[in-house]
Amino acid sequence: MIEPKRLLTTIVMPIAITIATLLLVAPVLAEEPREIEWLDLMPAEEADAWLSEAAEVDHSGFDAPEPFQSDIPVPEFDGQSIRIPGFVVPVETDGKGKLREFFLVPYFGACIHVPPPPTNQIIYGRLEEPLPMVDIWDAFWMEGTLNVEDVSNDTADSVYTMDVDRLVLY
Repeated sequence: MIEPKRLLTTIVMPIAITIATLLLVAPVLAEEPREIEWLDLMPAEEADAWLSEAAEVDHSGFDAPEPFQSDIPVPEFDGQSIRIPGFVVPVETDGKGKLREFFLVPYFGACIHVPPPPTNQIIYGRLEEPLPMVDIWDAFWMEGTLNVEDVSNDTADSVYTMDVDRLVLY
C-alpha cells in the first residue's frame, strides 16, 4: 500500500498540475479566426469577372457603367470563425446611441454612394452587446461567426451575416 504522503506527491499533485495547466492553456489553444480578404467571399469565376470588368471602366465621366452584381455566396464560410477588415456603416443603435447592427464594407463610402458593392462583398454584423458608436472614417477588424444569410434593408443587401465577437481598430 502506498503511504498517503507519497500518493499525494507522486500521483495526485502531477495530475492536479496537468489539469491546471490545461485549464490555463485551453483558451490560447482555442481556434483563431481565419483571416480572409473580401474577394474570398466571392466565387473565383465571379471575382475574375468583376476584376476584369473593373479594369475596363471608362473614367471620362460620360457613361456610367452598369453595376456589377454577384449574389452567390461561398458556402464553405457558413458557420466559420473569420476575421476581415473593412469599414462600418451603422444600421441600428440601441436606445443609448450604441452600435447594435451594421454593414461591414470593403472600402470607405460603400453603401452611401451608388452603386453599392455586390451583395457578397457586404457583411451584416450583429453585436450581442452594443458598442459605443464608431467613427465611420476608421477601418476595423471584425471577428466572429460568418453565416450565409440574406439581409435586405434601405441601406444595402447582403448574402452574409456575422455574429460579431470583436470589432477593433485596424
